[in-house]
Amino acid sequence: MYQMFEEGIKVSKESPMAKFHLGKFAHLAKGDFTLIEARINFKGLEKIRAANPNEKIVYLEIEEPNRFNSWDKAFRREEYENYFYKIFSLCPYTTKWLNEKEKSHRRTTIFYPFDEAYIPAKTEKKYDVIYVGNILAGEIERNVETLRKFNYRLVADYMPNGAVTDLNVSYEQKLKLISETKISIVHNVLILGGRYINAIQGTKDWEQNAAWREVPRKHWWSLVWNRLSKREYLVPQIKTRMFEAAFARSLILCRRDPFNEIERFFVPGKEFVYYEDGKLEEKIREILAHYEDYLPIIENAFKKATAEYTTKRFFEEFLRDLT
Repeated sequence: MYQMFEEGIKVSKESPMAKFHLGKFAHLAKGDFTLIEARINFKGLEKIRAANPNEKIVYLEIEEPNRFNSWDKAFRREEYENYFYKIFSLCPYTTKWLNEKEKSHRRTTIFYPFDEAYIPAKTEKKYDVIYVGNILAGEIERNVETLRKFNYRLVADYMPNGAVTDLNVSYEQKLKLISETKISIVHNVLILGGRYINAIQGTKDWEQNAAWREVPRKHWWSLVWNRLSKREYLVPQIKTRMFEAAFARSLILCRRDPFNEIERFFVPGKEFVYYEDGKLEEKIREILAHYEDYLPIIENAFKKATAEYTTKRFFEEFLRDLT
């Protein structure tokens, strides 16, 4: 039987990372290990090791490759990398990169598990389009201005301007809003400015990680240039938004990017729709004008999600037989 480790969790109780509740399957697990579901105070791992040096610690890693975009050692957690017996990561590129560096298969790429208990009821659509997330990049600011032309919702943790319609809502309320909206805008990239690029370029052997193939090579003038330049770069990161939209029966409208990680989980044209950067408004108008034609896509995504991306499926695929 495995046990959960929740000491020093560093995410909001309303964060998707706090909503897996995989412990409900613990009695079905065959192996003995400690599972960490969310970002924590990693110093707490020392207590586990002190109590049982042979304890198998398994980590559900949601922050890759994002954790390398920071200089914060507590967020990057590199000094604790060897504490983990097994790491489940959302990023296939970082998984491959670090497995090759370690010459091991310790890391496995996963999907983002969704607890079936949170699936919202099918409901009437009240809104045209929704975006969930903070406005942290120029591209997102432009998209928000596009959303304001419609009957929209914008869910965020803070309010940098008057565009946010729903501030600091509960996880359940967020899902309800998504279920009441025809279209969900999603993306699976980090849109990074210069200070984040500096952190990536300061990571040992970073050029070998294909997740950073859009990041410019480092030069002697990079530190200053990255700070002064307003250019933004794309790095892949799987987001919860597409899974939440699928489970809430809202059309997934995804930004096409150089990686298109969404295609590992959903089929374009069958379970979601792409939009091109700079052409969001015309795509939204096209969908709203022919919304009935997109209902099968919404239903296909819901069926795929409930069949393949639940916490129960995650437990069965990755944890039940882990020894």
